[in-house]
Amino acid sequence: MQGVSADRRQWRVCVLLTGRLCARPWRDVLAAALEGGADCIQVREKELSTRELFERVRAVIDRARPAGAATVVNDRADVALACGADGVHVGQDDLSVRDLRRLAGERLLVGASTHSLQEARAAVESGADVCGVGAMFATGTKPGIAPGGAGYLRAYLSSFGGVPHLAIGGITVANVHELAAAGCRGVAVSGAVCGAPDPAAVVRALRSALEGNG
Repeated sequence: MQGVSADRRQWRVCVLLTGRLCARPWRDVLAAALEGGADCIQVREKELSTRELFERVRAVIDRARPAGAATVVNDRADVALACGADGVHVGQDDLSVRDLRRLAGERLLVGASTHSLQEARAAVESGADVCGVGAMFATGTKPGIAPGGAGYLRAYLSSFGGVPHLAIGGITVANVHELAAAGCRGVAVSGAVCGAPDPAAVVRALRSALEGNG
């Protein structure tokens, strides 16, 4: 299975798929998210064995790629490469963007979490294809990170607007319009979709709110 060529792209709605956060079986959540228009699925499973993670990523690719959606693996470039995924996403405590590029070359899109303009600058200068920008709002996934809100997003866009971004952290249908007004073009969401009774409707609403921003 070959990955899509590593061209930078601006995803609209990236769903961070974590089985334990899903109110329904993860496969059902995946299918609903894709039906709703998610164009990126990030497999975020920190508790699976390497073999289990490999099988999970392959299953996601098999559903996402025919729907035109990318598959990104959280942290594990080795699994992303072995599965033929589209990309890998790393945090500040993981392998650096520069080291990942040495490992994967242009075979993977490389995303990086950033929580300040300094971190964003380092990621962009190291060759990140997309920056996670957050936290926008308070989130239980990253409780130790103070939310920067739309103000931080505006600062990112002012400095690095040419680099694709995914605003992240506590984003819901209720507050996404605040980010859209700040120029947000893409969001990454976890619980708002995974824990929803109707994941497809949530994804549609998020996309609708962002459609006017490029």
